[in-house]
Amino acid sequence: MKPEDIDREMRLQAAAEAAERLGQPAGIDPELDRHRLVIRALNRPTALQLPADFAARIAKRILMAEEKTSIEDWLMTLLLLGMGVVGLVYMQPVIALVVQRVHIEVPQLPWSMIAATIAGIAVAWIVDRTASRGFTSAG
Repeated sequence: MKPEDIDREMRLQAAAEAAERLGQPAGIDPELDRHRLVIRALNRPTALQLPADFAARIAKRILMAEEKTSIEDWLMTLLLLGMGVVGLVYMQPVIALVVQRVHIEVPQLPWSMIAATIAGIAVAWIVDRTASRGFTSAG
């Protein structure tokens, strides 16, 4: 919504609230009357009383929906993984021909630097986990 539309709606709402408080007659402004109807509906007490275990039932429905979604996510992941594997198997002869025709020379990798980087990442991860565990138990 545009800012001017929001301002207009806020003015209409304020005018409708004032008209309801003062008990003014309806029919002057149709937009104002629509706002007054909404205000009356919101001020009217609900006839429906919720059962005592309403929140527990809703929470159970949400958990069931989340479990269903997670099962569907796993099934979709397995399906996509299977499609990828089948696609690779199907394309393997073509991929083999392409790889045979391409002559790429891989440079010598500095394995000691790669191992040192992996060790540094592992140590940083362990320190982070230990520090965060210490903060949560202390707090």
